[in-house]
Amino acid sequence: MKRWNDIKAEFDIDGSLRDIYVENISEELWNKFIDAIKSSDFRYDFTHSDALISLPGNFQDIKALQEDNPTTLVIWLNDKISVFCHFFIISEIELDISPEHINDEMDYQTLLSFMTWLASLLGQIVSLTHENAQDMEILNVS
Repeated sequence: MKRWNDIKAEFDIDGSLRDIYVENISEELWNKFIDAIKSSDFRYDFTHSDALISLPGNFQDIKALQEDNPTTLVIWLNDKISVFCHFFIISEIELDISPEHINDEMDYQTLLSFMTWLASLLGQIVSLTHENAQDMEILNVS
């Protein structure tokens, strides 16, 4: 695993986000992710058209909501660090995180802990990349 001192430049604020990807997943894994978030200790907010509502229990119900207006799931890793999920496509989970919230070793370990939790939950490789640049991987956990 990359150490903070070796990777901290990847979190320099450059106007873009960083993406967390889990690729080649199924609707079943999406539902497992949703269930795990709902039953986890993570604080989360789910919005539909900017209105705070309960997080639906499955991917298809979320996609049905998106026919009218966008949805966003915000998962709080702690009081400062949050990741955003927009449920774009069924074949991958993409989460956005702002590099401005990853400032030190503790923040980095919080992010790694979440990525490791996600990899373990889904049995998949979880990658951190530059925004919209899956080929520019910063690190991955499995």
